[in-house]
Amino acid sequence: MRFGSIARVAAAFAALMMVSTAASAQGAAKKKATIAVSGPPAQIYFLPVVLAKYLGYFDDAGVDVELQHFNAGSRALQAVTGGSADIVAGAYENTVRMAARGQPMQSFVLFGRYPQNVLGISKAEAANYKSPADLKGKQVGITGPGSATQTFLNLILANAGLQPNDVTTITVGAGAVAVAGMKRSGELYAISNLDLAITELSMSGDIKVVVDSRTEEGTKAVYGGDYASGSLYAPVDYVAKNPETAQAIANAMVRTLKWMAKAKPEDIIAKVPEDFYKANPAVYRQALLNNLTSYTPDGLMPAQAPANVLKAMVKFDPEIAAVKVDVAATYTNAFAEKAQAAVK
Repeated sequence: MRFGSIARVAAAFAALMMVSTAASAQGAAKKKATIAVSGPPAQIYFLPVVLAKYLGYFDDAGVDVELQHFNAGSRALQAVTGGSADIVAGAYENTVRMAARGQPMQSFVLFGRYPQNVLGISKAEAANYKSPADLKGKQVGITGPGSATQTFLNLILANAGLQPNDVTTITVGAGAVAVAGMKRSGELYAISNLDLAITELSMSGDIKVVVDSRTEEGTKAVYGGDYASGSLYAPVDYVAKNPETAQAIANAMVRTLKWMAKAKPEDIIAKVPEDFYKANPAVYRQALLNNLTSYTPDGLMPAQAPANVLKAMVKFDPEIAAVKVDVAATYTNAFAEKAQAAVK
């Protein structure tokens, strides 16, 4: 073989190797996803999502996840519908609401089996409160319009023979904003909210907890059975077009949930940023104790939960009641089921 031919073969081989190396690098590149979280970073409701990030489990699964935090579920949902985020971490209820609007969303990991919503009565009114019937004509703080905390409040009212318009709801957001809103003297009779706000307010004596869905017993008392709470959901098209990304995220979330099922509060505190608890470590630890059993151990949707969510929402939302919502299309267990085998 002539020298020129050898040189051409060597050059071709080198070029082939460069293409192969580039292709391998591209294949090894991490998938990317932006998750719009429907609450502040320290809110206990979203702990599994935040922990998956800080434990490094998203990275281990091969996905580069950015968390964008909002102070209301509606704003997180707007981030996804507007295209600035891919996935929402929020209440499963929103998949039902969006289905009724003809904008199908699909939950692919359920991380909350108990809703964690709590109704607390202000310290000024607690001594005189006898039952939910006493809420009539009063102002009640919620995280936001159409939120899971409002559905929770509506169900409590219905169980007492009242209608949603028998109270005046005031948006107070979550976290420190909600705490400040409740502490403003005379403005709110009660608050429907989540932790850390609820535990901080109850430990300081600013509220008396009267209805609590952080437990199985409390959830069934209000919702009538299994319920679906915190989930990762996205537009159906996104899940269909990005199954590898959805699977990687599901793997990381299931791994996190399994870790949490065995974790003690001290284990979790060691993994989250100091900012989450340094203002009041006792409140954070107690909030963990109050909520650890509320997370699913496996990311799977219980069989009856979606129907119970729809049943609850139809009672108070004319938009949902006016259409036929196929709840089977609002979730999939396929990714969480596959994750069981991937996560040891």
